[in-house]
Amino acid sequence: MGSTIIEINKERFIQNIKGIRSQIQNCTNMVKLCLPIKADAYGHGIVEIAQLIEPYVDYLAVARLDEGAILRQSGITKPILLFGGLDSSEIGELIKNNLEITISSYLEAEELINFCHKNKCIARVHIKIDTGMNRIGINFAEAKKFIDFVLPKSELELVGMYSHLASSDEVDRSFTNRQIDRFTKLVKYVKTINPRILCHIANSGGVCYYPESYFDMVRPGILSYGYFPLHKINTGPLSIIKPCYTLKSKVIFIKAVEHNNGVSYNQLYITKESTYIATIPVGYGDGYRRILSNTGQVLIRGAKYTISGVICMDMFMLDIGKDSNVRLDDEVVLIGRQGNEEILIDDLAKKCQTNIYEILCGFTKRIPRIYI
Repeated sequence: MGSTIIEINKERFIQNIKGIRSQIQNCTNMVKLCLPIKADAYGHGIVEIAQLIEPYVDYLAVARLDEGAILRQSGITKPILLFGGLDSSEIGELIKNNLEITISSYLEAEELINFCHKNKCIARVHIKIDTGMNRIGINFAEAKKFIDFVLPKSELELVGMYSHLASSDEVDRSFTNRQIDRFTKLVKYVKTINPRILCHIANSGGVCYYPESYFDMVRPGILSYGYFPLHKINTGPLSIIKPCYTLKSKVIFIKAVEHNNGVSYNQLYITKESTYIATIPVGYGDGYRRILSNTGQVLIRGAKYTISGVICMDMFMLDIGKDSNVRLDDEVVLIGRQGNEEILIDDLAKKCQTNIYEILCGFTKRIPRIYI
C-alpha cells in the first residue's frame, strides 16, 4: 500500500448527505438530491463513493461516458445524469448504459433523434439552459422554442431541464438572483406543459444560501464532500457538514545536516544551524503542488512543520530542528487533523492560488484511497 494514503471517513460522508437532505426537506419533501460524482468523486473514489451513497440519494451525476459506464458496471442502478456536451460517437454507449443525456442545441437533439429512430430506442434527456454562465446550454431567450421542439419527439423523453449557477459562492448576490429569476420563468412555462419534468439549478452555493433555487432537485457537489462554497453555516441541518478526507504519510528518512547546507534542488532552503532533515514520500507526482515549496505545512506528533526546499516529484523534506522528537515511521498529516492541530485544505488552496476543487481533484491514483 505504501506510506502515503488518503482516508475517507464513510460515516462522515453519509452524515453530510443526511444534513443536505434535511435542509432541502425543510422546504418540501418533494425535492430530490443529485450527487455529482464526476472527476473520481472529487478525488474521493467514484465507485466506492457511489456504492456507499446510492441508498441516500435520488440521482448521481457524471461528466463523461466512461464515468457513467464504470458506475453501471459496478452495479449502480440509480438514475445517472451526464453533464456536458454530447459527443455523437458515444450515443449508442450512452443509451446502452442507461445514462440521461444533456442536450443544449438543435444539432445535438437531431443527432439523438436520428440515432434513436434508426435503432428503435428512446433517449432520456435533460435540456441545459444557459442563464448566464456562457459555457454550454441553449440561450435562455431561445429556450421555450427549443423545449417546444423537443417535447413532441417520440425518440426523446424529456426528463429534466436545468441550468448552473456561476456565482453562488460570492458575497454579491445580484448575478445569482438574475440567473434564478430567468430559470424560474422557464420553470413556470415547462410545468404548464408537463409538471413531471425535473427542474434543477441549485449547486452547493444554491443549497447553502438560496433556498428559492431548490425547485425539483438540487446538485450539491463540494458541499456533499464537506466544504462550504462561501461561509460556513453554523445553525440548522447544514451545520453538521464536515470534510471526510485526510491525506497522511510517514517519515521515511532522517539525517543530520550541518549549518549553511542547501536542501533539495537548487538549494532554495539553507540550514541556519546544525539540524535534522526528515524526508516524506509525497511529491508533485502524487499531486502535492510544487508551489508549496518552502511554504506548505504538515503535522507530526501534533506540531506543525514547514516544508524545507523544493518539493520533488516523489518526496519533500522538513527541517525538524536539532532537538526534535520526530522519529522514523511517525505519522505525517498533510490534510486533516492530528491532536489539537489541523491542516485545512482551504489554506492549502490559498497558498496554491486555486480552489478546493482543484486540490481535491489533483491527487493522483498513486495514492490509495482507504475507506474507514
